[in-house]
Amino acid sequence: FSFACNGMNIKDIAHLRFKDIEEDRIIFFRSKTLNTSKANLKPITVYLNDYSLSIIKKYGNENKEPKSLVFDILEEGLSAHQERTKIKVFTRFINQHIKKLASANDITEKISTYWARHSFATSAIRKGASMEFMQESLGHKNLKTTQNYFAGFDNETKKEFAQTLMDF
Repeated sequence: FSFACNGMNIKDIAHLRFKDIEEDRIIFFRSKTLNTSKANLKPITVYLNDYSLSIIKKYGNENKEPKSLVFDILEEGLSAHQERTKIKVFTRFINQHIKKLASANDITEKISTYWARHSFATSAIRKGASMEFMQESLGHKNLKTTQNYFAGFDNETKKEFAQTLMDF
């Protein structure tokens, strides 16, 4: 779900409410940004695809009132400390299962939820998205931060580019 939703981090997923879903998109403010920036807050828009919609349908809360949380990760009335703990425990739960899946499929076991964000950025850029597009999609204020998410181009992409370089 994170990868399919612009690499949304687990804390933001935990805070999603049904009021954040408008027709075919989610519009939200990063929790991290709400805590660090008070001026010029920019919402992030995530267009939903069939996969992300299926996750909401399968794992989303039955109560779809606007103020209801989309996923049953947090509950109302938690202190900041309790909320951090719940998100940390949920993230650990996901990471443990991702590592089992990765191991079963001969993928490095150093994988974590954070990979979804970086993989989203790298995949989108490799498919032609600009750094500026990615900056907005990830909710970064500084383009340098976005550039740090990009893993680079693979050799096949470089080879394909070299072959088309002289196509005028």
